[in-house]
Amino acid sequence: SKRRTGRGGKLRLEPADIHAHPVAGAWIEAVRRTVGDDDLEWGLRTAKAGRVRSLDIGTGLVSANVSEEGEGGRRVTLSLPVLSDEEWDRIEQRMTGEAVWTARLSADEFPEHLPGLFVECGLSLVPAEHESLSCRTNGPLASGQRRAAAVAWLAAERLALDPLIMLEMRGRSVRQIVERIRRRRTLDLTGGSAAHPDPVVLAELDPVTDLSEEVEHFWRAKQDAEQTGLSSPIQHVPHALLRRL
Repeated sequence: SKRRTGRGGKLRLEPADIHAHPVAGAWIEAVRRTVGDDDLEWGLRTAKAGRVRSLDIGTGLVSANVSEEGEGGRRVTLSLPVLSDEEWDRIEQRMTGEAVWTARLSADEFPEHLPGLFVECGLSLVPAEHESLSCRTNGPLASGQRRAAAVAWLAAERLALDPLIMLEMRGRSVRQIVERIRRRRTLDLTGGSAAHPDPVVLAELDPVTDLSEEVEHFWRAKQDAEQTGLSSPIQHVPHALLRRL
């Protein structure tokens, strides 16, 4: 999975600006449901103090080293659910119908109506209430949760600056989505990628006759030679294998 790494550092954006952002604010709210208000407040103070280092954002995770007063840094990972292939297919199918999605994503622009598109597909861009987050660390669980909150604030700052990162956190990079939309549009325009045509089924078969009545002219042609081969050949789809690849 593609990951975004950084040194971490102090939280520079104001919490009010993060809460007001449609993606970053929803992310902080999802973390709050997991760790609680007290740990989220502790994480905010720790993020402002610059005790979050080596921030790592990837598919289904946010990870960093977080230090406390009197203790060294500990690695903590905050995990979030990743959307399945079937769920991504629903989203990409909706995007295929409008070119604006490809244009915005190709320019690394966040489409304003992207969260609404997820809702129309019965999904959520940011983990919803029924989707639980989890934290993992090499220390006590209570310490891991408040450290995870500090990591979440630094990740929220990244999301406020580049909300498309949430797509990678949920399982698909922008490049993958754009390529899959273009592939779907190509197949729709060319009518699919079937390698062979459908078999021709005769609507009506010749009536069955007694073999004794056919003995005299069984081997004779049923149509003149001039009429043979006049039917148009079946057109195969050109380069079907290349389009399938």
